[in-house]
Amino acid sequence: MGGQVANLAKRQARGVLWLLLAISLESTAAPEVRSVTDRLGSHCGFLQASTTASAFNGVVLIGNGDQIVFEQACGWADADLQVPVRRDHRFRIGSLTKPITASAVLAAVDQGLLALDQPACRWLPACANAWAAVTVRDLLTHTSGIVDHFGDLQAVPVKATATELKRVISALPPDEALLAVPGQSYAYSNFNYVLLGVVLETAVGADWEQALRRLVFEPLALTGVVYDDVHAVIHNRVRGYSADPELGLRNIDYDDHAAFAAGGLLATANQVFRWSRGMLGGRLFSPELVRESLRPGPGDYGYGWQVREFFGRTIYNHSGGIDGFSSHLAHYPDEGLTIVVLSNVENDPAILRACDLAARLFDWPLAVTEEGAEPTPRQRCGIAP
Repeated sequence: MGGQVANLAKRQARGVLWLLLAISLESTAAPEVRSVTDRLGSHCGFLQASTTASAFNGVVLIGNGDQIVFEQACGWADADLQVPVRRDHRFRIGSLTKPITASAVLAAVDQGLLALDQPACRWLPACANAWAAVTVRDLLTHTSGIVDHFGDLQAVPVKATATELKRVISALPPDEALLAVPGQSYAYSNFNYVLLGVVLETAVGADWEQALRRLVFEPLALTGVVYDDVHAVIHNRVRGYSADPELGLRNIDYDDHAAFAAGGLLATANQVFRWSRGMLGGRLFSPELVRESLRPGPGDYGYGWQVREFFGRTIYNHSGGIDGFSSHLAHYPDEGLTIVVLSNVENDPAILRACDLAARLFDWPLAVTEEGAEPTPRQRCGIAP
């Protein structure tokens, strides 16, 4: 009983903290109340703590409930032309595309266009014999057991993905078996979500981009999230880089059209935040499906979300990594706190930037194994070694 009372007191204290933070940022006439800006600083040096060795390039957004309480752009959108990053710049979000794809699938389920326990083969242009028992749910949760053939897909325009997928499936060895019984073992797979994208296209009767607009973006009045056609001229798209310790930023090659529903979207930090608030708030499908999507299964994975515990707190999160870019979305439901980090440097892990921010906001001491040692990723996310 004493432990329950203590936990209740902690939750109440957290709620008061975030209420004060929201009030302080809404009322600039009350400088005596510390705000998120006071805690982090108003310039890009806020991520230059001892836990971070390099300068940050990208956008950070912090939300309290539906309100954005902090948003900062840092570094270069185009280093050649010395164009600074702006908050309205679009970034490749990589695998942050997956929870958005999952939300479209769940909206289709809510509308009766799909069912979670239907065989995925019902909706695919071709199917291996061994896949007969794989369901839509298995694809969502990375528990299909299907061999990951993502690397076999050629880089094709988005509208040609279904045809390219059919080519790959048709060329599979007839005796290729599943790696595990469907629904039992977690194995993260881009191929699962490419399959989901085509399932969605067939069930909705529209291409993947149109299905996303119809099921996700239009209900949220969210415009401007687009597919990353690497050959098109797209307004406000930033360039992608890698960082070399000696040479600094280095340009990267773009060749991954086939990311499709597994990692093909461009978005701003604001758009990622607004999508997450709409999805978690039950504006896309029923509250029952929202709760189900956040129920962790094998691998701590729900439907497009990983559900873990960072800093002693429940977190719904997903990371993304793709040529030139790194991204992370973290939501702490008990605190109503959301952190979005989008970086246009592929080898700067956005999840660690997000964990550094959360550690400072939660006043969480970072453990080190010896004086001056760099915290491990688990330590930076408040997880015991």
